[in-house]
Amino acid sequence: MNQPVYFRRFRKLNHRYWMSGLLVGTFIGFTPACKFTGPEGVAGGPQSLYANDVLSSHNGGIEKSGFKIPESLSVPGEYRNLKWMFTRAQAYSLPPINNNQINLTSLTLEDLNRTQDPYYCAMRWDYGTRPEQGMKFFAGRKLIVIAHGQVTRAVVVRVVDWGPAVTSDGGIALSQSTLAALGIAPGNTVGVAFENSDSERTGPVVLGVQ
Repeated sequence: MNQPVYFRRFRKLNHRYWMSGLLVGTFIGFTPACKFTGPEGVAGGPQSLYANDVLSSHNGGIEKSGFKIPESLSVPGEYRNLKWMFTRAQAYSLPPINNNQINLTSLTLEDLNRTQDPYYCAMRWDYGTRPEQGMKFFAGRKLIVIAHGQVTRAVVVRVVDWGPAVTSDGGIALSQSTLAALGIAPGNTVGVAFENSDSERTGPVVLGVQ
């Protein structure tokens, strides 16, 4: 074999190895960024591929420790084989941020204009025959709220107040961040249940496969 032919074959073979190495290196470099993992129930929470599994892990029912999700302006029902209290959502209204007056919530005694947790709610809680015990139970209690349409969305919220006002036709007042995460407007219907764990962080729940 003469030298020019040998060189052309070597160059062609070397080119193939070079291209193969480039493709393999590129794939390895991008693998961490494209790693396929199951979506999380909540950021940092349990992983699941199925919406049913995630919702069932969060839904603690509509009654806990002798207290219930308020039935005022609400209707009990089922969704994905889980019990919810369905009611119309309203926006939790806050005074203007430039108002120097401090408006404390009735249950957690915090100023929501300065809170670090934007996912919260208020309902017309029934404190039972012992209001002090009832208020202590609901203060900071975690709920799971869902809005279902073509795509189901869920958010873990924290109880901070009693409401909405009795003149409102809504059964739950949700913070603006919660409404945005659910993708709904005031007046839309949501499902409400107790969160299974009160140590669960508030915020949107990733449901995975619908």
